[in-house]
Amino acid sequence: MSQALIIIPARYNSQRFPGKVLAKIAGKPVLQWCYEAAVRSGLGEVVIATEDRRVMAFAASIGAAVVLTSPRCQSGTDRVFEAARKTRKEFVINFQGDEPFLRSQTLVKAFRQLVKARDCDIGTACARIKETSDIRNSNCVKIAMNSKGRALYFSRSSIPFHHPLSELKNRPFYKHCGFYIYRREALARFVKLTASPLEKLERLEQLRALENGMGITVAEVRELGPAIDTPADIKAAEKFLRKRLQR
Repeated sequence: MSQALIIIPARYNSQRFPGKVLAKIAGKPVLQWCYEAAVRSGLGEVVIATEDRRVMAFAASIGAAVVLTSPRCQSGTDRVFEAARKTRKEFVINFQGDEPFLRSQTLVKAFRQLVKARDCDIGTACARIKETSDIRNSNCVKIAMNSKGRALYFSRSSIPFHHPLSELKNRPFYKHCGFYIYRREALARFVKLTASPLEKLERLEQLRALENGMGITVAEVRELGPAIDTPADIKAAEKFLRKRLQR
């Protein structure tokens, strides 16, 4: 499967947690967890894209390909596009540098689903939410889909709303996993679009795609690990890792 180029945007100067990509989980930097999972997927070449020399030095130390991108990139997707501008690969994967527990199998499943979904521009993944606290957590992005697994909406709020009089009982909520697989032409189109109203309200750039009529297919997987947004997430990640190793 060499149809894809995998880019890991690894911004050092994160607003909520500067240097988080180099923060360690069980002795291994977050970025290294991401890089190793991306390589295991076998979907194509893996490149780290960063605006910081410290991240470049670390990438070189683990033998990873790395490119220095502009500090003016407004988002991870902009950084991915800059790093992938010359590629002729049919697909470009944005494997975000703060998703250390994204499994290679999840990436492959989402990739295969997008290949089959000719009506869609972007692929991603979700899993059923098991922790009630995640439903109310604004850092846990929820997703509503149709019967074909196409995204209808993403939100930091608990969607869809479960009305107490609804005939549907115990309907699950779904958590979105923050990676995106783009058809190359779709990525070029996306970065040219201006930030949309819903995107600005929710601070979720995938809403820009939906507001502009782009189709997103969503692969459902059994489990998604915690992303790293704040320093407190490191402890949560280590707890998650211990539970995974005990199985």
